[in-house]
Amino acid sequence: MNDSSMSQQDLTKTSAIIAKELIKNLPEIIGSLKEIYALRSKKQAFQAALHARCVELQINKENFGTLVQSLTELSKTEGSDEATKDMYREMIRSLFDLFAQRSRDSSAFSEFMNT
Repeated sequence: MNDSSMSQQDLTKTSAIIAKELIKNLPEIIGSLKEIYALRSKKQAFQAALHARCVELQINKENFGTLVQSLTELSKTEGSDEATKDMYREMIRSLFDLFAQRSRDSSAFSEFMNT
């Protein structure tokens, strides 16, 4: 019976030491939990932004394809004068430049999200 009470005393001492150290380190523990929460919140916000950006790019890609196809057909019509056809071709080039720039911007955004 003496051994049993002694192990209970050891258990109580161990619990007291753990409680003391937890209380001593409580500010660091709470600070770490706050950092974890902030990082998780930031991650969720970034994921939402990335998703919105992907949806926007998909819509822009579809619009881009339709617009380029329409301008290409217009630039090939026989009833248009050469200046009008050149204007359509220039618009297509400008669209490709704009789309390429937005793709680069999107890649930079994705790289930022992955770091």
